[in-house]
Amino acid sequence: MRYSRYFNLCRFERDGRLYELFGVRHFKRFASAGDFFNYRRRRSEPGFRNITGYSSAIEWESRTRFNELAHLGNLIFNLVMIGWLSFRARYTWLGPIMFLNLFLNVYPIMLQRYNRARIQRIRLARQATASE
Repeated sequence: MRYSRYFNLCRFERDGRLYELFGVRHFKRFASAGDFFNYRRRRSEPGFRNITGYSSAIEWESRTRFNELAHLGNLIFNLVMIGWLSFRARYTWLGPIMFLNLFLNVYPIMLQRYNRARIQRIRLARQATASE
C-alpha cells in the first residue's frame, strides 16, 4: 500500500498507554461501533461481536486503516478551512470548527491507531505461540 509507512505504528504507540492517557478509551465508549453501541446491539443479538477471532481481527485492522485515512483527509480539509478563516478574520467560527475537528477527526484517528496497536499485539502473541 502506498501509505503503509504512515500506518506503521511508532514505538511509543504500540502499548496504547499514550492514547489511554489522552482518553481514547472514554471516547471509544460512544464512537460508532464502540462499546455503548455494541452493548446495546448485544442486548438484542446476544451473539454479536465485532471481532470473533483472529481472522476477523486482521480484517478489522484493514478497516482501521481506511477509517483513519478518511478522518485524516477530513482533518486536513478542516485545517485548511481553519487557516482560511483565520486569514479572513472570521474568528466566530474558529472555536466551534476546532472543537468539532478534535472530536470528529483527531480522536477517531487516535482510536484507529489504538485499535491497530491492540490488533498488532494479538498478532505478535499468536506468532510467539506459533514459534514455540
